[in-house]
Amino acid sequence: MTYEAVNTIAAIGTFLVIAATAIAAVFQLRHMRASNQLAGLLSVLARVEDANFNAWLTDTQRQLPVLLSDPEYVQTVVDNTFDRSIAWLQLGNSYDWVGSLVKNRLIPVEAFLDVYSFRISQAWELMIPITVLARQNSSDAVWENFEYLYVKAQEWNKRHEHGNYPRHVPHAELPRFEEIFPYKRG
Repeated sequence: MTYEAVNTIAAIGTFLVIAATAIAAVFQLRHMRASNQLAGLLSVLARVEDANFNAWLTDTQRQLPVLLSDPEYVQTVVDNTFDRSIAWLQLGNSYDWVGSLVKNRLIPVEAFLDVYSFRISQAWELMIPITVLARQNSSDAVWENFEYLYVKAQEWNKRHEHGNYPRHVPHAELPRFEEIFPYKRG
C-alpha cells in the first residue's frame, strides 16, 4: 500500500471519528435540553400548585371587584402607591414569570398548557380590568408575558376543544350526573 493510500485512509478514518463524535454530541445536547426542560417544568408546576399561588387566585377573585369599585383604590393604582403585597399583583407577576419561561422555550409550552390552559385563561380574564388600569399610565409591557401565555392558552383550547385525551385510549366509565346528584340542575 502506498504512502498516499495510507494517508487517505487515515484522513477518512479521522473524518468518520469526528463525524460520529459530532452526531453523538447533538444527541447528548438534545437529551440535556429535554432534561433541563423537564426540571424547569417541574419547578413551575410546583410553584403554580403552591398554596400561596392558589390563595392569590382566590383572594383576587374576592377582592378585585370590590377594590376596583373604590375610586380611591383605583387612584392608588394610577399613582402607583398601592400595597405591593396585594394578591392580584402577586398573581399577575407570577403568571408573567411563567409566561417568560414559556416564551423563551425554557419550559415546554405543550406540556404546561395541557395541564394549565384553563387556569391561565381564567386568571387572565379575571385580571383584565386591573391590567387595563395598570397599563393606563405605564405601557403594554405590563404583564406582556402573562398576556403571551393567555394567547397561547387560547390557541391550545381552540386546538383541543374537546380535551387532549388520546383517541386510541378508551375513557373510564362514569355514572350519569343524576345518579350521583339527584337534585335538579339550575
